[in-house]
Amino acid sequence: MPATQRISRLDATDVPWRYFDLAKARVQIHEPPAPAEVCLWLVPSEFRFASASNIGNWLSAAERKRARLHPNSALGRRFSVARATLRLVLSHMLGCEPHEVGVDDEPGERIVVTHPNVEGAIHVDVAYSGIWIVIAVASARIGLGLTVEPAGAQDAVARQSMWDEAARIAATRAQRAEPDTDWHGLTLPMPGGICGVLVVDKPVTRVRAFGWERPLEAEVGAASS
Repeated sequence: MPATQRISRLDATDVPWRYFDLAKARVQIHEPPAPAEVCLWLVPSEFRFASASNIGNWLSAAERKRARLHPNSALGRRFSVARATLRLVLSHMLGCEPHEVGVDDEPGERIVVTHPNVEGAIHVDVAYSGIWIVIAVASARIGLGLTVEPAGAQDAVARQSMWDEAARIAATRAQRAEPDTDWHGLTLPMPGGICGVLVVDKPVTRVRAFGWERPLEAEVGAASS
Protein backbone atom coordinates (compact mmCIF):
# COMPACT_ATOMS: atom_id res chain seq x y z
CA MET A 1 0.00 0.00 0.00
CA PRO A 2 1.54 3.36 -0.96
CA ALA A 3 2.78 5.46 1.92
CA THR A 4 0.41 8.28 0.93
CA GLN A 5 -2.62 6.09 1.67
CA ARG A 6 -2.84 6.42 5.43
CA ILE A 7 -5.75 4.29 6.62
CA SER A 8 -6.73 4.03 10.27
CA ARG A 9 -8.65 0.83 11.02
CA LEU A 10 -12.10 0.78 12.60
CA ASP A 11 -13.89 -2.47 13.35
CA ALA A 12 -17.67 -2.61 13.14
CA THR A 13 -17.89 -2.65 16.93
CA ASP A 14 -16.02 0.69 17.14
CA VAL A 15 -18.94 2.59 15.60
CA PRO A 16 -22.66 2.45 16.53
CA TRP A 17 -24.60 0.45 13.95
CA ARG A 18 -28.39 0.50 13.54
CA TYR A 19 -29.65 -2.57 11.73
CA PHE A 20 -32.77 -2.66 9.55
CA ASP A 21 -34.45 -5.13 7.24
CA LEU A 22 -33.97 -4.37 3.55
CA ALA A 23 -37.68 -3.74 3.14
CA LYS A 24 -37.59 -1.02 5.81
CA ALA A 25 -35.40 1.28 3.73
CA ARG A 26 -38.60 2.78 2.38
CA VAL A 27 -39.70 4.01 5.81
CA GLN A 28 -36.31 4.68 7.41
CA ILE A 29 -34.55 6.68 4.70
CA HIS A 30 -36.02 10.11 3.96
CA GLU A 31 -32.94 12.30 3.54
CA PRO A 32 -29.28 12.02 2.57
CA PRO A 33 -26.84 10.85 5.26
CA ALA A 34 -25.87 13.42 7.85
CA PRO A 35 -22.21 14.40 8.29
CA ALA A 36 -20.25 11.51 9.86
CA GLU A 37 -23.05 9.07 8.97
CA VAL A 38 -22.88 6.23 6.45
CA CYS A 39 -25.80 4.27 5.00
CA LEU A 40 -25.03 0.73 3.85
CA TRP A 41 -26.99 -1.94 2.00
CA LEU A 42 -26.13 -5.63 1.65
CA VAL A 43 -28.26 -6.91 -1.22
CA PRO A 44 -28.46 -10.38 -2.82
CA SER A 45 -28.52 -10.61 -6.61
CA GLU A 46 -32.13 -11.79 -6.43
CA PHE A 47 -33.38 -8.85 -4.36
CA ARG A 48 -37.14 -9.01 -4.92
CA PHE A 49 -37.71 -5.25 -5.00
CA ALA A 50 -35.49 -5.04 -8.09
CA SER A 51 -38.01 -6.85 -10.29
CA ALA A 52 -37.72 -7.11 -14.06
CA SER A 53 -40.39 -4.43 -14.36
CA ASN A 54 -38.59 -2.06 -11.99
CA ILE A 55 -35.28 -2.65 -13.74
CA GLY A 56 -36.90 -1.88 -17.08
CA ASN A 57 -38.51 1.32 -15.80
CA TRP A 58 -35.74 2.67 -13.55
CA LEU A 59 -32.52 2.01 -15.46
CA SER A 60 -31.33 4.24 -18.28
CA ALA A 61 -31.10 2.92 -21.82
CA ALA A 62 -27.31 2.76 -21.49
CA GLU A 63 -27.56 0.78 -18.24
CA ARG A 64 -30.03 -1.69 -19.74
CA LYS A 65 -27.76 -2.15 -22.74
CA ARG A 66 -24.72 -2.66 -20.50
CA ALA A 67 -26.52 -5.39 -18.56
CA ARG A 68 -27.93 -7.04 -21.70
CA LEU A 69 -24.57 -7.18 -23.49
CA HIS A 70 -22.63 -8.49 -20.50
CA PRO A 71 -20.93 -11.77 -21.50
CA ASN A 72 -22.10 -13.38 -18.26
CA SER A 73 -25.88 -13.14 -17.86
CA ALA A 74 -25.73 -13.67 -14.08
CA LEU A 75 -23.30 -10.77 -13.68
CA GLY A 76 -25.42 -8.67 -16.00
CA ARG A 77 -28.41 -9.38 -13.77
CA ARG A 78 -26.36 -8.49 -10.69
CA PHE A 79 -25.42 -5.13 -12.20
CA SER A 80 -29.09 -4.45 -13.02
CA VAL A 81 -30.19 -5.27 -9.48
CA ALA A 82 -27.41 -3.11 -8.01
CA ARG A 83 -28.23 -0.11 -10.15
CA ALA A 84 -32.00 -0.44 -9.63
CA THR A 85 -31.50 -0.74 -5.86
CA LEU A 86 -29.19 2.28 -5.84
CA ARG A 87 -31.80 4.35 -7.67
CA LEU A 88 -34.50 3.10 -5.28
CA VAL A 89 -32.67 4.12 -2.10
CA LEU A 90 -31.55 7.44 -3.55
CA SER A 91 -35.10 8.24 -4.60
CA HIS A 92 -36.22 7.80 -0.98
CA MET A 93 -33.51 10.24 0.13
CA LEU A 94 -34.31 12.82 -2.53
CA GLY A 95 -38.09 12.55 -2.59
CA CYS A 96 -38.38 11.64 -6.27
CA GLU A 97 -38.98 8.65 -8.54
CA PRO A 98 -36.12 6.16 -9.06
CA HIS A 99 -35.79 6.88 -12.78
CA GLU A 100 -35.41 10.60 -12.05
CA VAL A 101 -32.10 10.13 -10.20
CA GLY A 102 -29.07 10.85 -12.37
CA VAL A 103 -26.50 8.08 -11.97
CA ASP A 104 -23.46 8.57 -14.19
CA ASP A 105 -20.39 6.35 -14.54
CA GLU A 106 -16.98 7.97 -14.72
CA PRO A 107 -13.45 6.51 -15.01
CA GLY A 108 -12.18 4.37 -12.16
CA GLU A 109 -15.66 2.92 -11.46
CA ARG A 110 -16.68 6.25 -9.97
CA ILE A 111 -20.44 6.82 -9.69
CA VAL A 112 -21.76 10.39 -9.70
CA VAL A 113 -25.28 11.20 -8.49
CA THR A 114 -27.18 14.23 -9.76
CA HIS A 115 -30.69 15.54 -9.12
CA PRO A 116 -32.19 19.00 -8.53
CA ASN A 117 -32.92 18.02 -4.91
CA VAL A 118 -29.27 17.22 -4.15
CA GLU A 119 -27.92 19.83 -1.73
CA GLY A 120 -24.24 19.49 -1.04
CA ALA A 121 -22.53 16.24 -1.94
CA ILE A 122 -23.84 12.69 -2.03
CA HIS A 123 -21.06 10.17 -2.51
CA VAL A 124 -21.86 6.58 -3.44
CA ASP A 125 -19.97 3.40 -4.22
CA VAL A 126 -21.09 -0.08 -5.23
CA ALA A 127 -19.00 -3.26 -4.95
CA TYR A 128 -19.64 -6.93 -5.70
CA SER A 129 -18.54 -10.34 -4.45
CA GLY A 130 -20.30 -13.48 -5.63
CA ILE A 131 -24.06 -13.08 -5.18
CA TRP A 132 -23.61 -10.08 -2.88
CA ILE A 133 -23.93 -6.40 -3.71
CA VAL A 134 -22.71 -3.74 -1.26
CA ILE A 135 -23.96 -0.17 -1.64
CA ALA A 136 -22.57 2.72 0.40
CA VAL A 137 -23.93 6.30 0.53
CA ALA A 138 -22.41 9.16 2.55
CA SER A 139 -21.83 12.91 2.51
CA ALA A 140 -18.07 12.22 2.73
CA ARG A 141 -15.86 10.69 0.04
CA ILE A 142 -15.97 6.92 0.22
CA GLY A 143 -14.70 3.73 -1.42
CA LEU A 144 -15.56 0.05 -1.01
CA GLY A 145 -13.10 -2.84 -1.12
CA LEU A 146 -14.02 -6.53 -1.01
CA THR A 147 -11.65 -9.49 -0.94
CA VAL A 148 -12.29 -13.22 -0.59
CA GLU A 149 -10.56 -15.34 2.01
CA PRO A 150 -8.26 -17.97 0.41
CA ALA A 151 -8.86 -21.57 1.42
CA GLY A 152 -7.17 -22.28 4.75
CA ALA A 153 -6.32 -18.64 5.51
CA GLN A 154 -7.45 -18.56 9.13
CA ASP A 155 -4.61 -16.98 11.11
CA ALA A 156 -4.36 -13.36 12.20
CA VAL A 157 -1.62 -12.54 9.69
CA ALA A 158 -3.74 -13.79 6.78
CA ARG A 159 -6.79 -11.88 8.01
CA GLN A 160 -4.75 -8.69 8.37
CA SER A 161 -3.39 -9.18 4.85
CA MET A 162 -6.94 -9.53 3.52
CA TRP A 163 -8.00 -6.38 5.35
CA ASP A 164 -5.00 -4.46 3.99
CA GLU A 165 -5.83 -5.53 0.44
CA ALA A 166 -9.52 -4.65 0.82
CA ALA A 167 -8.54 -1.26 2.28
CA ARG A 168 -6.10 -0.66 -0.59
CA ILE A 169 -8.83 -1.41 -3.15
CA ALA A 170 -11.26 0.86 -1.31
CA ALA A 171 -8.79 3.73 -1.10
CA THR A 172 -7.94 3.36 -4.79
CA ARG A 173 -11.62 3.58 -5.68
CA ALA A 174 -12.07 6.56 -3.39
CA GLN A 175 -9.11 8.63 -4.52
CA ARG A 176 -11.26 11.22 -6.22
CA ALA A 177 -8.81 14.03 -5.47
CA GLU A 178 -5.47 14.52 -3.71
CA PRO A 179 -3.76 11.19 -2.94
CA ASP A 180 -2.46 12.05 0.55
CA THR A 181 -5.85 11.88 2.26
CA ASP A 182 -6.08 10.38 5.75
CA TRP A 183 -8.67 7.62 5.31
CA HIS A 184 -10.73 5.85 7.96
CA GLY A 185 -11.20 2.16 7.13
CA LEU A 186 -14.41 0.66 8.55
CA THR A 187 -14.52 -3.14 8.62
CA LEU A 188 -17.82 -4.51 7.31
CA PRO A 189 -19.32 -7.70 8.83
CA MET A 190 -19.62 -9.57 5.53
CA PRO A 191 -21.08 -13.06 5.10
CA GLY A 192 -19.00 -16.12 4.29
CA GLY A 193 -15.30 -15.66 3.63
CA ILE A 194 -15.59 -12.10 2.32
CA CYS A 195 -13.55 -9.30 3.86
CA GLY A 196 -15.14 -5.88 3.32
CA VAL A 197 -13.72 -2.44 4.09
CA LEU A 198 -15.31 0.97 3.58
CA VAL A 199 -12.88 3.88 3.54
CA VAL A 200 -14.14 7.37 4.37
CA ASP A 201 -12.23 10.64 4.32
CA LYS A 202 -13.90 11.82 7.53
CA PRO A 203 -14.54 10.06 10.87
CA VAL A 204 -17.70 7.92 11.01
CA THR A 205 -19.89 8.15 14.10
CA ARG A 206 -23.01 6.27 12.96
CA VAL A 207 -23.92 3.55 10.47
CA ARG A 208 -27.40 2.68 9.24
CA ALA A 209 -27.20 -0.83 7.80
CA PHE A 210 -29.88 -2.51 5.69
CA GLY A 211 -29.76 -6.22 4.95
CA TRP A 212 -27.02 -7.14 7.41
CA GLU A 213 -27.69 -9.90 9.91
CA ARG A 214 -28.19 -8.28 13.30
CA PRO A 215 -25.51 -9.42 15.80
CA LEU A 216 -26.72 -11.22 18.91
CA GLU A 217 -25.70 -8.33 21.17
CA ALA A 218 -27.68 -5.93 19.00
CA GLU A 219 -30.71 -8.23 19.19
CA VAL A 220 -30.49 -8.23 22.98
CA GLY A 221 -30.13 -4.45 23.11
CA ALA A 222 -33.12 -3.92 20.83
CA ALA A 223 -35.27 -6.26 22.90
CA SER A 224 -34.40 -4.49 26.15
CA SER A 225 -34.91 -0.93 24.84
